[in-house]
Amino acid sequence: MYIVIVGAGGIGKRLTEIALNDSNHNVIVIDKDQARCEEIARKFDAVAINADATQEETLEESEVKKADVLVATTNDDAVNLMVISLAKNKGVKHLVSVVNQEESKPMYMEKDVKMIKSPNIVMAEHLYKSIKHPNVEEYMNVGKYAEIFRLPIAPNSKLSRRTIKKIGLPKKSLIVAIERDHKFIIPTEDVELFSGDKVTILAHKDQVDRVAALFSE
Repeated sequence: MYIVIVGAGGIGKRLTEIALNDSNHNVIVIDKDQARCEEIARKFDAVAINADATQEETLEESEVKKADVLVATTNDDAVNLMVISLAKNKGVKHLVSVVNQEESKPMYMEKDVKMIKSPNIVMAEHLYKSIKHPNVEEYMNVGKYAEIFRLPIAPNSKLSRRTIKKIGLPKKSLIVAIERDHKFIIPTEDVELFSGDKVTILAHKDQVDRVAALFSE
């Protein structure tokens, strides 16, 4: 796969590393910062172009027409949108970008871009959820209306040795997996929960508070 990554900051550098470790991809990285480009060229088997990706000649130098995907990772939505527009005009079919500001989303949608939330926004959301629900270990949004999250069954939990049917799980929520002693269980409602289990739950967002409260008993 031919991948063009715009931005050699934290996201772009890590993406380059993952892409190269996963498979024998051709990765081209573009950044205006010379030191960043030198680091990419030194550490990875990738071509680093020290130039402004919003200039058409820079994308031509990267042979963007050959790209299977272009990923814009800068912290400036104006830059990302300009690069995406140029790449789209060059015929790149798959376009991915970090979105730094909520108000920028409609402009990305117009260009049919796969949008990724800024890591800063994601981190802030996770920190808030960790404050609000200390017993929840991991979160993942499922569209606008639901979340998947993981909860441990505490040593003295009232839910231990009860079946899923009898724990009083709120409506619009479902236990989809249980991790127990290095085993992965896809449960039915007759499966018992035990202290030490880690339970993965799919729930409507308006039920997350109730589910977290139930598992804190």
